[in-house]
Amino acid sequence: MNRRWVIGAVSLLALCVIAAGIAARRGRSHAERSGQAVVAGHVRDLADTVVTPCLEQEILPGKNVLWCNTFQLAWNELCDFTGGPVGMPGAPQLVDLLNQRRGSKDDLDEASYVAMAGLVEDGIEKRIRQELDRKFHGQADPELLDSTPAEGWIMYAYLFRDLPFRWAFDRFHGGLRFAGQRVDCFGIGQFLGAVEPNEAKMATQVVVLDYRNNDDLVVELKTRVEGERLILAKLQPAASLAATIRLVETRIAEGAPTGIQEMEDLFVPVLDFELLQNFDELCGRQLRAENGKLDGKTIGSACQDIRFRLDERGAVLKSEGVAAAGETERTLVFDQPFLVMLKRQGAENPYFAMWVDNAELMISRGPVTATH
Repeated sequence: MNRRWVIGAVSLLALCVIAAGIAARRGRSHAERSGQAVVAGHVRDLADTVVTPCLEQEILPGKNVLWCNTFQLAWNELCDFTGGPVGMPGAPQLVDLLNQRRGSKDDLDEASYVAMAGLVEDGIEKRIRQELDRKFHGQADPELLDSTPAEGWIMYAYLFRDLPFRWAFDRFHGGLRFAGQRVDCFGIGQFLGAVEPNEAKMATQVVVLDYRNNDDLVVELKTRVEGERLILAKLQPAASLAATIRLVETRIAEGAPTGIQEMEDLFVPVLDFELLQNFDELCGRQLRAENGKLDGKTIGSACQDIRFRLDERGAVLKSEGVAAAGETERTLVFDQPFLVMLKRQGAENPYFAMWVDNAELMISRGPVTATH
């Protein structure tokens, strides 16, 4: 056998082993861990879903309202970089709301995000990428960052949270009726206590924080991540997303928590989507900065991407925000509009909240018919 061929083959094998070792240490990327979304695209292509950068967004009947704090985090960094609230001539109301800084780093685990702003010529993009690599060990997938300009300025935030359940719930394909559609759901079909060992394990993850009736309840699903809360609230919403969250938090504070009881159901719709939203009302406007940095500079693009999955395994959230140049048998069934939010224990605000009012972002098995 040719000696050079042998040496080359051995060298190639060694390189493959080294590369495999590096990949193993880095683990799966955030895109791999969140998986391929069932519903994916631009918000403009959805008739009944709103993605908002501000918690003050009004809740309208039949509309999903989706918020994640990444765009707010990025805006906060821009405010810090320019020395105070960002101004602009003829500013839309959105600017005033963002300048109130509802949502901050204090609401997050330090290990879950990167948020920075600065000048491209000063190396801001390189510093962002270095921090993403350091904090997430090479697993981050900064897709929106890849589209930022080669000059000018950038404000940017990246967030990733993986909140798995210790014991996976059961999955029911087309097992729930929601807004006239049959959708996939997860949960416990009928809790039988100690009779079913697997169900008994699932049940330890269910905390009923407040229950008034089958259409007015607040539930927490416990995940394996200490200090993080996954809360679902089925109730009549207040006027805005922020007011609804306050209402739910009051209910939690005043409620008397219990576990799921024998013979009770738990059904939660599966949510599995990735949406992109452009905030065009900010674009083409000049900035006014207190310290002169970026004063007169124009916002060329402003957008946010949100990847969210909630299923029998747990919840996964990946997001980027960027701008540059009567008493009945108790059931816990979320078959009507409800709130889902992710919140750090003790934090003032959640870091993800969604009012779910239609099946547009669910896994639909077709319309409900009168015969079913």
